[in-house]
Amino acid sequence: MKYKHCLLITLLMTPLVTLHAADAKTAKPNIIFLLADDSGFADFGCYGHPYAKTPNIDKLAADGTRFTQFYATGVTCCPTRTGLMTSKWPASYPTYPANGGFVDRVTITELLHKHGYATGHFGKWHIGPDDQAKAGTYGIDVVSAATGAAKKKNTAGRDAPIYNEAIKFIEQHKDGPFYMNVWGHVSHHKVDPPQSYIDKFKDLAVDESKFAEPMQEKFAACKSLGGDVSEHMRAYLADIYSLDEDIGRLLKRLDELGLRDNTIVVFSSDQGAAPIRTDGKNDGSDHLRLNAMGYSGIYRDGKHGMFEGGVRVPWIVRWPGHVPANRVDDKSVISGADFLPTLCAMTGVKFNSADFDGEDASAAWLGKGEHVRTTPLFWKTSAVNSDAGIREGQWKLIYPTRKRGAELALYDIVNDPGENQNLVSQHPEIVKKLSARVGTWVATLPKEYIKTDDKDK
Repeated sequence: MKYKHCLLITLLMTPLVTLHAADAKTAKPNIIFLLADDSGFADFGCYGHPYAKTPNIDKLAADGTRFTQFYATGVTCCPTRTGLMTSKWPASYPTYPANGGFVDRVTITELLHKHGYATGHFGKWHIGPDDQAKAGTYGIDVVSAATGAAKKKNTAGRDAPIYNEAIKFIEQHKDGPFYMNVWGHVSHHKVDPPQSYIDKFKDLAVDESKFAEPMQEKFAACKSLGGDVSEHMRAYLADIYSLDEDIGRLLKRLDELGLRDNTIVVFSSDQGAAPIRTDGKNDGSDHLRLNAMGYSGIYRDGKHGMFEGGVRVPWIVRWPGHVPANRVDDKSVISGADFLPTLCAMTGVKFNSADFDGEDASAAWLGKGEHVRTTPLFWKTSAVNSDAGIREGQWKLIYPTRKRGAELALYDIVNDPGENQNLVSQHPEIVKKLSARVGTWVATLPKEYIKTDDKDK
């Protein structure tokens, strides 16, 4: 009798369990986009930093896929965020988007909002049309800058208030689906973490030989200005550690709410590491300027430039059961412009690919094959006469558009990722082809540019 009773209960419960499992498979995934600011390609343990303490970011990479050929769409903050939000090359805007906004171009938040997503944005804005956005801008339900409190108390990293607000949003929308940007300030100037975080690295004495050649120039710049490399590295790594700690808090809460398996988490940086300024134009915080110890590994240069150190950035994607775990994709060439079409493809949002500059890279995200681009990557600031860049296949061309611009340069990124050898004279046919393509693209851009002040220094 007891056996029959248990069997009846099991039979009654089985349809419910099956239905729940089916719902889980068809539910729209939540999406969390974590964006660092001015963090270099190799600023994290999983990307090769010899001293960084980033256990949560490293675990995120181990639980998902880490990409090594992901490119920002800009060399400063606003252009990169523009490409991510709209899948349009930033130079195609006649007014700097931080001031003029995106005009009539659709954003990923608008598309997902129309598809039933609750949308939130926490932290740095810098994408116009106002310095401080209001709810409803670009289809975003909740917008919060959430800055200042933690720093004043000197008890947490500077991005802690941003992550606190982001966690609240997750709690409020745990029934989903939701999308949110969590765009922090680490490791943008001013890198000035609480002493309690610096103390975690108090015994660090930098062995400069553990860093690739491009970093030696930064060490030399620091010392030429009277700085101590180890001291400034401790401050920088403390700032990065605070970001990792906040990411860990958010991911833990996601797990506690049972949302891990149905949430796509993406981590990146808006562009490469900022340089140490030696031009005598510091802003009164010269000592803190020397804390700009961001590391781009073997890649040349950093923020403000089109070399790999400026535009190649970390890109980690985790979605348990969908995105392969513990995988490194070092073949797919992916851009921030691909973010919008890829998410649309993964969430079932219909879009017209002709309206966007990016490509659907979902197959690469999901581990179903290498993403082979059908269109080149382009870089250019909004200024009409600024230099341009293009990557197509293994080749990257730096293309001056003015007489006093950058040197015409061609690099084989596959065989020379550090961009050490200019191959212009060896491959004139490649130079001619890429010059024609980038020149044709530049000709489509606005002929006049409404100049505005870029506050991202």
